[in-house]
Amino acid sequence: MLLLLNASFVYQIKAGTNCKNTPPQSTGPFYKLPSKIFNNDMTNNGKAIGKKIKVYGKILDNKCKPISNAVLDIWQANSFGKYNHQADLSQSKKDNNFNGYMRLLSDKNGEYSFNTILPGSYKVSKDFTRTPHIHFKITNNKKQLTTQMYFKGYDMNEKDFLFKSTINNNALEAMIDKSFSKLTYKFDIII
Repeated sequence: MLLLLNASFVYQIKAGTNCKNTPPQSTGPFYKLPSKIFNNDMTNNGKAIGKKIKVYGKILDNKCKPISNAVLDIWQANSFGKYNHQADLSQSKKDNNFNGYMRLLSDKNGEYSFNTILPGSYKVSKDFTRTPHIHFKITNNKKQLTTQMYFKGYDMNEKDFLFKSTINNNALEAMIDKSFSKLTYKFDIII
């Protein structure tokens, strides 16, 4: 068993284990190329409106080996369920202190982390509301994956057609890590 230590995280991975790939999901209509500036805080130093959270995890290959220097493009709705995107024509409130887009790199151990807010749900049609989620597009020199992270335990997950229609959708649910004082979710991504 390989034990990886970091100042903030401990990972136990069985050597030679095959990891199941994280299921792909739609990019959706609100993707835009993020700035080339690497950043790990969508909250504008805590000024964004909403419940502040931290998300962390590892980018791994299907042999459970960490992928270093993977580019993560991350985007999400604000706490009111509005994207900072010209195609979002909803009447939901805009938060000028929340960018909603970021780019970061996994470190030499494949680890990443960022600060954000808990995204709001939003109506897609009169009969369908998306459950809170965060989009990820991971690129390294060999592969690319676009997926979405959901929050384990949300009742709306089981009503969300994108979540429900995904095989192995439990791999898309981030778990709360209670070892941190701040609300923190762990989400490993296997590409």
